[in-house]
Amino acid sequence: MAKTEKSGSIVNLYWVTTDDHDEDWFILARTGRTAESYHIQYEGYEPGDARAELILRAGTDPIPGPIPRHAQLEDLQMLGFEILNPDPNGRCVRRNGRTFLEGHLESMVAEVRDDAHEAIGQGRPSGTTRRRKN
Repeated sequence: MAKTEKSGSIVNLYWVTTDDHDEDWFILARTGRTAESYHIQYEGYEPGDARAELILRAGTDPIPGPIPRHAQLEDLQMLGFEILNPDPNGRCVRRNGRTFLEGHLESMVAEVRDDAHEAIGQGRPSGTTRRRKN
């Protein structure tokens, strides 16, 4: 694991992804490189496999706990995210109109469910974007 720092330093929120999208999720870290390294080591990927996108500059000590680490739903809620699905096997959150889905398989399932809900006039409860034409 990457060296864990005490809270009190600058913390940013990164969306960390890999080509297979199996374990995509948020990492709280000081830098994008630290977020990528943490994700690679924690999830068992090879160096260079992860990409970190800066989502939010969270500032100094806004969130208690060790850094770097995976963001929890409570952390994301504190940072202004709307929790769309709290299920640990398919967490889904939204901020500023952008929806984030944990992992690739879960994302595909959520999209199919939203397509089905939309087809019967119930909207897209998971907030996914339509990719296919019905």
